[in-house]
Parts: sequence; C-alpha cells; structure tokens
Amino acid sequence: MSRMLTVENLSISFRTDEGVITPVQGVSFHVDQGRTLGLVGESGSGKSVSTKALMRLLPGTASLGADTRMHYTTKDGRVVEIETLANDGEPIRKLRGGEIGMIFQEPMASFSPVYTIGNQMMEAIQLHRPMGRREARSYAVEMLNKVGISNAEARVDQYPHELSGGMRQRAMIALTLSAGPALLIADEPTTALDVTIQAQVLDLMRDLQQELGMGMIFITHDLGVIAQIADDVAVMYLGTIVERGPAREVIRAPQHPYTQGLLAAIPSLDKLHDRLSPVPGDIPSPNARPTGCPFHTRCAQKIAGLCDARPPREIQTQPGRAVRCWLHDDEGRNAA
Repeated sequence: MSRMLTVENLSISFRTDEGVITPVQGVSFHVDQGRTLGLVGESGSGKSVSTKALMRLLPGTASLGADTRMHYTTKDGRVVEIETLANDGEPIRKLRGGEIGMIFQEPMASFSPVYTIGNQMMEAIQLHRPMGRREARSYAVEMLNKVGISNAEARVDQYPHELSGGMRQRAMIALTLSAGPALLIADEPTTALDVTIQAQVLDLMRDLQQELGMGMIFITHDLGVIAQIADDVAVMYLGTIVERGPAREVIRAPQHPYTQGLLAAIPSLDKLHDRLSPVPGDIPSPNARPTGCPFHTRCAQKIAGLCDARPPREIQTQPGRAVRCWLHDDEGRNAA
C-alpha cells in the first residue's frame, strides 16, 4: 500500500484586525492509496482549513508555519512539496482537480448558477484531459450516469437550481471525479442531506473509491458517519489532533475525553427515552486559546494544576494509535 500524502507539523496563521490567530497548530497525518482518513470534530476545530491548505485555497492573509511539510506523490510517481507552491500558477492548477479533488459541503456554492451542469463539467474535463468538446460532453454524461443520476443525457443540460439537493451533491461528485483525481477530499458532503439520501451518497462514494482506487479524506462532525466510511480517524479539537488510529478501534474504545464526549452525543435507537449527552460548553475561539490542554475548559476528567498549565504531548498507546491527553501520560497518572 503506497503513501499518497504526508502532512507534518501543519500550522496555519491568519492576520486579522485583532492580530495574528493560529487556528491550526502542529497537525500531522497521512493518507494511503485506497484508504479513507476521517477528520472529525466540531465546527471550529480546524478540519476544513487544514484540507484547504492542501489545495492552496487559503486567502492571502494566511501563512503556513516554518516547519510545515505537505508532500504528495503524484500518479506518475513525482513527489510534490505542496507548501512550496504558489496559490496560483501552472503547478498548483495541475495539482487541483487532476491530482487532488475536493467535494464541498454545499454544491450550490461550488456550481455557478448561470452555466449548465454539463458546461461546468466539460470545462473541468478539458482542463485535465486531452478531449474535444463533443468527447468531453459524452464523458460528462458517462460520469453523471456513474454517480446514479437518471436521464443523464437531459440532466447534463440543466442548471444547478433545477436539481434536488441529493442530485446536486451527486453532480458535484461527478464534476470532481471527472478530472480523474487520485486523492479526494470530501468536506462534510452529506450534512445538508436527509438520512436516506445521505446513506445513498455514502454508499456511492465508497463504491467509487473501490472502483477507482482513490485515497480519501472525509471531513465530518459525526462519528456515526465515520464508522460507515473511514478506515482511519483523526479527531481534531481547536486546531490540534487529540486522538488518532484505526476508525473501528477508536470508536470501540475512545481514549480521549473529547472523543468519548462526541460518541456519547450520538442518538441511539436503543435509548429513545434517554436525554442526549452533549459535550458541555463551547469550543473556544482560536484567539482566546486556553493555556495547557485546549480541552481542559470542558473536560470532566481534567487534572488540576496540570491540564490547565501545560499542553500534553502525543502518547502512542498501542501500535497505530495515539492520544494527546495527560490521562495517558505517566506524569498525569501520578498526579491524578
């Protein structure tokens, strides 16, 4: 199994009127060919901004940390140092779409309302594949069929507003895959869909990944979705990864209090009369980051004088699993 993407010490800062804020600090992860990494966390955890850095889609006010390394292996075996690429220019244009594709949360924000679905797909196809206009149109219809859109010959000439939410999301997947990416980033692609359509889209993405052999980063706040689609999971909180490991192991036996809280907040059909158990409090703003462990302000298991004083280091608890929590550190155990 080949390594497609390696991210080390990803830090992202933004210049604002209130000063410099750093919503992502020291994030490291990797993606292997044919496997799915789930990035999980509440809104404001830094999931989306981390993956936008991979596409160099951050605004001009953003800057990467000096130690940030983002290395991607292309389909022809070249290693691209993404952190060295400019936000525009031929190198990053070849990487976007043709190598790394991105499905956004709300397709209406990605499709132009004044062009048909087919015109927008054909533009992406011709940018990354040596096809004429007629051949690109045929390929667009083929991709719409592949993602399960009925009557694709007619749908290709429709505008985004003429499609339902589920069909727009399928069309967005078709648009992204039509450029032939090897790595797919899916940014909460099922959040705005009802449960039935959500299940269909997840099944579709899983089938397409197996058929095309893609690697995938799936961003969500829902560990229930991660259980269905991810091989590995990284749990993010306030710009850091607090727990990572194989998805089944993390869900079966979460080690970080935040992961435990996210799982406890999932509704259960077996406990319909029980009250939901949300994670107490709110995630802090990046410009008001707590000292010590970023989660200690909401943690019922915090160790006074330690969790609120120093950030924990990452501890490897078993092969392939790691957690950033004082409860798993010898110093924390002795102080508890």
